[in-house]
Amino acid sequence: MVHVTGWYKAAEAKDVPQGTMKGVEVGGTKVLLTHGSSGIRAFEDRCGHMSAPMSIGTFKGGVIKCALHAAVFDAETGAVRGQPQMHMDGAAKLPPELMEAMMKMGQIMAQIRCDPMRPFPVAVESGSIMVYV
Repeated sequence: MVHVTGWYKAAEAKDVPQGTMKGVEVGGTKVLLTHGSSGIRAFEDRCGHMSAPMSIGTFKGGVIKCALHAAVFDAETGAVRGQPQMHMDGAAKLPPELMEAMMKMGQIMAQIRCDPMRPFPVAVESGSIMVYV
């Protein structure tokens, strides 16, 4: 698919009430829409750490949290507000060999940079959310 840069209708504003987020695809790009206290924002729907879809994460208190490693991003700017975590509840009950492998993986994962989420220009016109991608 050829990507053409421009303004695209992403959703109806009524479908993204304040305090919620929604993943959509516009112009061949996966976009995350958030509706915070200062309005609707649009970001690329991928975590800046391991590219997991942010739309399956959580949006609360002005931050977006990734479901994969709990990296936290500012819902206004996309800036990193909390580094990825490798903690897993119940890990102490796992076999020692698996724990050792997970520790090594954790050391590797800690080396992977966590970039801010990429924002897109957004406008609400006649009840439609328009995103420039």
